[in-house]
Amino acid sequence: MVGLADQIANQYQIKNLNTSLLATNLDLKVNEEILWELFLQTGPLRSIFLPRDPLSDRHFGYAFIEYETELDANYTIKILSPLRLFNKLISINKLSHEGSYSTGACLYIGNINKNTDEKLIYSTFSSFGNIVKAPILSKTFTNKGVKYYALITYDSYDSADAAIYNMNGQMFNGNVITVDYFYSASSTRIKTSVVERMINENRKLFHH
Repeated sequence: MVGLADQIANQYQIKNLNTSLLATNLDLKVNEEILWELFLQTGPLRSIFLPRDPLSDRHFGYAFIEYETELDANYTIKILSPLRLFNKLISINKLSHEGSYSTGACLYIGNINKNTDEKLIYSTFSSFGNIVKAPILSKTFTNKGVKYYALITYDSYDSADAAIYNMNGQMFNGNVITVDYFYSASSTRIKTSVVERMINENRKLFHH
């Protein structure tokens, strides 16, 4: 069976998964030139691809960075992660580590106030257990305006369950939020990956 990372590589013509990185939660002000200058600091680059909507030319909030060597790709994660760019916390991961995008005890926090930052999310939700990945704060564009959401991953389902029980439907920084496990839109509720959801959701929203 072809894995998600392989599907992404085929779709975006990425030659080597082991030397490629995925950067997510990019601000709309980010462009290819900025990314090239930034990531060139840690090693020679082979390519940078910032997927864009063909109609609006706006990018989808994520980019693929391909280095000449796997050593440089690994070094980049060590040096640049976590990275703040245009006041947004950027997540950088190896594209070959498909398992690193496995949802596991990953939660989706919806209807977040636009003034909420990653630190507030972390400080609030860490009270329910150990958060193993920095919160990913992002937004989607809908007919009703911009909607803000976050993804957090715990090291256990017990912690995730506690967060859902205590925070779902509660007031958080001025908004009533929804908290649930991060699933695909499938009615069978099969777990999907952060990458897959981000690609599919943004493509659907920008073409709506």
